[in-house]
Amino acid sequence: MSKFKIFLALMLVGVLAFASPAIAVSNNRLQSTGAIEASSDAELPAGTWVYGISIYADAASSQMALYDSLTVAAAIGSEVDEVGEATQYDTKTIWYPKPLYFATGVSVYIETGVGIIYYGPPPE
Repeated sequence: MSKFKIFLALMLVGVLAFASPAIAVSNNRLQSTGAIEASSDAELPAGTWVYGISIYADAASSQMALYDSLTVAAAIGSEVDEVGEATQYDTKTIWYPKPLYFATGVSVYIETGVGIIYYGPPPE
């Protein structure tokens, strides 16, 4: 076998050795919801781990609240967390030191603004 064929075979083995772990790691990364512009029931399903929230203030005094509930109406007054930004066109993001677990689902209440929820796999 020529040296070139041996070199090519070793390169293919090396590429395959590094490709598999990269694919496995990419399945455990954080995800984000799309832009949430209005209050919504069950934005994320039961058993969700939330790592952070963000709001873009498209008007003065924008605010978003998260509820561990299937409906916003049933949970008003028992929010898990909220984020607000007083200055129009500014963004505020909160990252939690430990992710929050939502047993029954994540519902969102938004007065004004555009919200994003960062969620992912259970913590290790």
